Amino acid sequence: MDTRWSYNTKLVVVIVLLVLTAGFLLTFKHAIPPLLISLVLAYLLKPPVDFIVRRTGWPRGLAIIAIYLLILAVIAVMPIVFTPSLIALFSGVRIDFQSLAPLFGSLNESVITLGPTTINLGELLQQALQGLQNLVAPFATGAFQVVAGVASTIFWLVFVVVVVFWLLKDSNRLEGWLFDHIPKPYREEIAQLMRELGHIWGNFFRGEIVLALSVGSMAGISMFILGVSNALMLGVLAGLMEFIPTIGPPIATIPAVIIAYIAGSSWLPLSNFVLALIVILVYVVIFQIEQLYLLPRIMGRRVRLHPGIVFVGTIIGAVRFGVLGVLLAAPVIASVREIGNYLYCKLLDIEPYAELREREQVDIEWRGMIRGYPIAGVLFDLDGTLADTDDQAVEKIARKLGRLQRIFPNRDARPLVRHWLMVAEGPINWMITHFDRVDLDDELFRLNRWLREALGYHKPESMRLIPGVDATLRELRQSYRLALVTTRDRATAEHFLNEHGLAELFDAVVTADDVQRLKPHPEPVLTAIAQLELQPEQCVMVGDTSVDVLAGQAAGARTIAVLCGFGQRQDLEGADLVLESTTELTNWL
Repeated sequence: MDTRWSYNTKLVVVIVLLVLTAGFLLTFKHAIPPLLISLVLAYLLKPPVDFIVRRTGWPRGLAIIAIYLLILAVIAVMPIVFTPSLIALFSGVRIDFQSLAPLFGSLNESVITLGPTTINLGELLQQALQGLQNLVAPFATGAFQVVAGVASTIFWLVFVVVVVFWLLKDSNRLEGWLFDHIPKPYREEIAQLMRELGHIWGNFFRGEIVLALSVGSMAGISMFILGVSNALMLGVLAGLMEFIPTIGPPIATIPAVIIAYIAGSSWLPLSNFVLALIVILVYVVIFQIEQLYLLPRIMGRRVRLHPGIVFVGTIIGAVRFGVLGVLLAAPVIASVREIGNYLYCKLLDIEPYAELREREQVDIEWRGMIRGYPIAGVLFDLDGTLADTDDQAVEKIARKLGRLQRIFPNRDARPLVRHWLMVAEGPINWMITHFDRVDLDDELFRLNRWLREALGYHKPESMRLIPGVDATLRELRQSYRLALVTTRDRATAEHFLNEHGLAELFDAVVTADDVQRLKPHPEPVLTAIAQLELQPEQCVMVGDTSVDVLAGQAAGARTIAVLCGFGQRQDLEGADLVLESTTELTNWL
């Protein structure tokens, strides 16, 4: 019996899903802005988290916590740094309210006649003051609303912090899940589309930071030269306003003009009015330099948009999404343009990325792709990946538990024993790395030898090649550069390769003797990649434990976990691909 859905059934299901999705979005529409903020923050924080993981070998969770603590420290220091400048800014402004009294009196009595229309300025002032009073009154009397607003803000702040944490921690799994649900014929194009979108957002944020620093520096230095008070604060304000497209520069100009007009220059013999005009001219010149010179060179072709389009997008974003819509109008419009171009090409049967693909094929030859990334180099762990292991130590530990095994699922303690032995490998390698510097690693080396035996590692003279791996390596060698990355010493690794006739297949061999830090630190993987003369994104790390997966991910490479060694599927799900055996690699690469 054919159970495949008909076209009409599929159409009905798609329509129902669209309706349910629309209803879900309408029901939880208040959660959409915090989710968007979480996505943006996760995107911004991913590079520093990756940097910390790559340099230290820390787990991603620990690296994220370190970034959070650093952000909290910066937030705590900012009031200490800027409060004196703010006090100086407001204390330096002196307004003689008594001299302004006649002005307000004359305004109250002023009447403006425009044709048949008569405008009484006094009545307008009274209405404005009444409106201001009505605006302030709720804040004076609505204590409950204030408390509720603070509680809501704290709730959404915690929501954003938690969501960002998990987005950063499981970014590799999310990427893997996404590509697993894309039909294979479309994965290459979708991967290229995602890279283009990544370039747009990356160029935007990097460009905005550089523009903010450049414009802020020019504005601050110019105000200092002109003798305008609080030049530092004005420079910081000009830099911050760079994040608000189109209307940000005029907003940054207004405070500088007001301060120049009221306080004047500290050393130039100019009237306040003339100084204010000069300040306006300086800001106009600065922002023209930004538009005509800095913006095209910093932002690049992917984000450049017509100012009119950005202005309209900014206004629409402000109306619909508030501050978030203002800040992200430009990259959102550029992303919509990129996606629209892709859909347009597909609808007209045009290859959307023909030139890019041709250029990639000229630069490097490749057969396989992992999560949309073309692979040129394959890095292998040794024990459990190329060399066979056994479970004698695990069986021995499980037997020692005796009747305690009854408390474990299926009365079998072996899976949990394997899990904790594998988890212990990373911390022990980390301690060996750091205690070696002070000659306190003898006990740890003994512990490491015991752990190797528990993980099923054979002695050098007893190491056996996993059946079928020889043919797999020789087939892969025809299309890829191969490297061996192991925590064994060089003598053991070379003995194994020479004994099984594999030495000629590997372009690089990195052992514990060649690096200062062992896996899961990325140094061994990065060393092998450098010897292969490739980039991390062109390589895939193949291993049988979570240590191999973490090292590969920290180095920026793709990862493949194999179940022919010590690792278990539930411990290796963070890899881009999980295979039953190393011999299955030829089906994917």
